[in-house]
Amino acid sequence: MPAMHNRLPLAIVGAGASGLMAAYAAARVRPHSVVLLEKQERAGRKLLATGNGRCNLLNARPDPGRYHGSGAALARAYLERTPPAALEAVFARMGLVCREEEEGRVYPHSGQASAVLDVLRFACARSGVDLRCGQRVLGIERRADSFALHMQETTLRAGAVVIAAGGAAAPSLGADESAYSLLSSLGHRMAPLRPALSPLKLDTSRIRGLKGVRTPCALTLEVDGRAVQCERGEALFTDYGVSGVAAMQLARRAEEAVRTGRKTALRINLLEGCDALALAEARAALLDGMAMEDFFAGLLHRRIGLCLLREAGIAPQTPVSPGAARRVAALLQAWTLPVAGVLPLAHAQITAGGAHASEFDPDTLMSRRAAGLFACGEALDVDGDCGGYNLMWAWLSGLTAGESAARYLEGRDGR
Repeated sequence: MPAMHNRLPLAIVGAGASGLMAAYAAARVRPHSVVLLEKQERAGRKLLATGNGRCNLLNARPDPGRYHGSGAALARAYLERTPPAALEAVFARMGLVCREEEEGRVYPHSGQASAVLDVLRFACARSGVDLRCGQRVLGIERRADSFALHMQETTLRAGAVVIAAGGAAAPSLGADESAYSLLSSLGHRMAPLRPALSPLKLDTSRIRGLKGVRTPCALTLEVDGRAVQCERGEALFTDYGVSGVAAMQLARRAEEAVRTGRKTALRINLLEGCDALALAEARAALLDGMAMEDFFAGLLHRRIGLCLLREAGIAPQTPVSPGAARRVAALLQAWTLPVAGVLPLAHAQITAGGAHASEFDPDTLMSRRAAGLFACGEALDVDGDCGGYNLMWAWLSGLTAGESAARYLEGRDGR
């Protein structure tokens, strides 16, 4: 039987982005009264991998429509209440210097995700947060005036608990479903967990030979023949389909469409903003007498050109002609491939789904089912697109949950 330790004031489960921010916010209200429990041997492991190790921590010019899930409206309200400049000021107080890059994406000035993790850890330490790594919470129970947190060899009691254990995406970085199981055990309903920001799976026979090829383009997701979302950026072809930010932005809708049996396709525009037919006819005149395998020289990656010829049913050695040029012209701006699905959570950046936001107070993020229980970050059914949106939700919800949990304890203790 695990030993029962003395009660802790506030326990935060998970020392990722939202958990560290929650600990910081709580300790500013109640210094030296926060215990931060992390199942891994170090805090913030997944945070270090964000933005290819550069950490796009927020967006200075956010589009509120980039949030999804039952908590999308809640995320938008939080963003309005604490705009990016105010959030950047929070990090400035910790000592982080940032810089804004394209599309409003804000990164640490050093270009290192470790800078964000360091200032969070140091800010928590200065406020007396007790960070305990290698401490996995296996279960949680509501007691008369506290919570029992069951560990491997002991049980801790806490007057209030914040569940900040992250999502199930990228288990190679330590992610699992523990946040959801803990909240479920206390009666919370879960929206099904699904991959978001994940590469798309295509008919591999149609992209044979393109593995490793990158190209700028516009990607449009079509469902039952209707365009539902368009993203622009660099596409990276793989042996299973297509990756890159633009493709992953489409994953949420693509997964839902495929799962519900709807006809799903990806339309690739390789020459957005150009008159593809006029360009193709001009090249036909320029390259008269050459082979079609050379038609795309100076225009597209050679392997993409060969793939388009295969799509058009044109042999590479076919002489360049206006007719052949017209056949490939349509593919240059409307190369349409069936979508077979998206890669699973193991390959996703973010988890869609989680605890229904309606079961938490929108002002405090305290559970409506268990007083003194709070949740933040990916534990809740909120997910955002690329561009700093998911980390912004982690920071905003962590600030709210941490401060609210500390205020809850103050009110209960009569302080």
